Amino acid sequence: MRSTIALGISAFMFANTSALAADVENGAALAAEHCARCHDVSEGGEAKTMPPSFASIAAYRAEDQIAFRIMFPQMHSPMPAWSMMLSNDEVDDLTAYIVALDPNPAAE
Repeated sequence: MRSTIALGISAFMFANTSALAADVENGAALAAEHCARCHDVSEGGEAKTMPPSFASIAAYRAEDQIAFRIMFPQMHSPMPAWSMMLSNDEVDDLTAYIVALDPNPAAE
């Protein structure tokens, strides 16, 4: 079990290096298709804790944490393991969309 998790994390870290080329518009479409049943996926979505809006997630989580949670949700959570249903590029796109919803983006 541990080796499976370690392998999954390694594959995730390697695959997520393409996040710079992520397609935010595709991420928005994926969010509408797969996530909107439970999460508020709109820009400026109302803050809540269960399940959090994507704007709340963007405000309180780092990009790598967001991607990791998409791939490996908390145990016993009703959220599906999207690593089994989305490609690495789609996870990157969805992550980029969530990050783009941050109401207070860090100054660069």
